[in-house]
Amino acid sequence: MIRTMVTATNTMGQLQKQLDLISNNIANSSTTGYKESTATFSSMLAQEAQNQRGDSANRLTPPGLRLGNGAKIAQTQLVSAQGSLQRTDRPLDFAFNNENLFFKVLVQDAEGGQKQNFTRNGAFYFTPVNDQEVMLVDGQGNAILNQNNETIVLDGPVDDIRHVGNGRIAMNANGTEQQVELGVVNIQRPQLMERVSSIYFGIPENAEELGIDPAEAVVQMEGGLRLNVGLEQGALEQSNVDLSKSFTDLIQVQRNYQFQSRAISISDQMSGLVNGMR
Repeated sequence: MIRTMVTATNTMGQLQKQLDLISNNIANSSTTGYKESTATFSSMLAQEAQNQRGDSANRLTPPGLRLGNGAKIAQTQLVSAQGSLQRTDRPLDFAFNNENLFFKVLVQDAEGGQKQNFTRNGAFYFTPVNDQEVMLVDGQGNAILNQNNETIVLDGPVDDIRHVGNGRIAMNANGTEQQVELGVVNIQRPQLMERVSSIYFGIPENAEELGIDPAEAVVQMEGGLRLNVGLEQGALEQSNVDLSKSFTDLIQVQRNYQFQSRAISISDQMSGLVNGMR
């Protein structure tokens, strides 16, 4: 009975993590460029009890009783499927129509420094740097980088923004036409990326310890690879969360959680009965 309670308690802790994961997906179902995450389970360490040593009968089942210790989340996987595109007709809105392509953005880290992250959210804006210059940023005010990992600063004012193909945009900056090559990468191994926030992804700081080669996981879309950059202006990619499936999974996890909770309650009642018989 104590083992039953331990097994149920272990499983409940993991189900709570899955519940949080699904809840986060539902909460970001309307977040531009959000990619949902799913969890896969595996059995925890099992123990075999030899309780049939005196049994000489011919049996089809293996000897001993295999006792598990519950289930655990084996892996959290990122679903990189393409989300639907929503037309906005806004010149500074851009959406990828290919999977695993991300914009490069400069984000402030927890230590106050700046680190390069990646995002699918293509809602861009211009923010003034000084009286003459403006910088291209995202909705959180973080600088968008070009293919040379440099911030995009232009002489203002800027108008007549056009996508001329392959992730390159042309605009009229202070009466002169300028072209900017947006920084784009192809994340070959999205499962190895670290989710920094709902829309930002980054390379783990301990990438070398994990055996991750950043050059292999993240491919810079340079040279001829720019021909594979599928970008649509005046549109935004919506979240790829399937709400109907997410709510179904949520109900299933809640029922599993209730089942494990009921197992603990029954084990406690049985323990009370045994103690009352003594």
